[in-house]
Amino acid sequence: MLFFGHTAYGPEAWGNVANACRQSNQSPIDIVTKNVEADASLGELDITCDNDKGLFNGILLNDGHEPVLTVDKTRGICNLTAIPSLNNKVFQLHDLIIHFGCESDRGSEHTVDGKKFPAELQLMFFNTEYGSYENAAPLQDGLAAISVLIKARKSNNEALDSIVDQMDDVAVEGSSIPVYTPADNLTLADLIPDLAKEHAPYYTYRGSLTTPPCYQSVRWIVMKNQIMFTKNQLLGFKKLTSRKGSECDNFRPTNPLNGRKVEANF
Repeated sequence: MLFFGHTAYGPEAWGNVANACRQSNQSPIDIVTKNVEADASLGELDITCDNDKGLFNGILLNDGHEPVLTVDKTRGICNLTAIPSLNNKVFQLHDLIIHFGCESDRGSEHTVDGKKFPAELQLMFFNTEYGSYENAAPLQDGLAAISVLIKARKSNNEALDSIVDQMDDVAVEGSSIPVYTPADNLTLADLIPDLAKEHAPYYTYRGSLTTPPCYQSVRWIVMKNQIMFTKNQLLGFKKLTSRKGSECDNFRPTNPLNGRKVEANF
């Protein structure tokens, strides 16, 4: 992700290091379902990958704020295509990020009718017209993000285990590990089952990156249905530390809509 590392400033003061963080179309937001506008023309999510079921590999990094799994493009890419709200442009998967709480009563960045979730998984895509994530990030139509809220349940999420099992190896800020071995291969379909289904319901709105530089270049797609993980899996993420201590509660508080429209494809 593009942000200023582990800054001494909290979210309320990010405008001191990035002017865009003070702008009016910031993310995350609270999705108030009674105010959401239904629009069937938004269409379905269409993700195509080089490998079966969305298999991808990459480098898992503890960047001091969150765990980031950056896709290794040489081992296969996944593209998000044919979405009217993205002007039918092609967006390539760049990385996967997880925000999580110190306790299971919080952790997600987006909320629904004020409800917080223990964690949130975000898949970041860039507009391939601009060649790279870094080039696309500052531009108005540069980025798209698929967000999945995570509930705590007793049943284990085997797909998330592929990431959780690596937390000991990246517990210290700046550490990284390749996620290449067959046991660690991730598929989007296993990680987020709705992505393999027709008519998967989602909310969408225009917003920003949720860390500095807070560019307002993101079309957010927040899945209506949540995925599950266990409290033990949450404990796995809580092993991550930065120079300031634990990385839990690494979520930005919600921001006002300021007149923006939240739509749904259902």
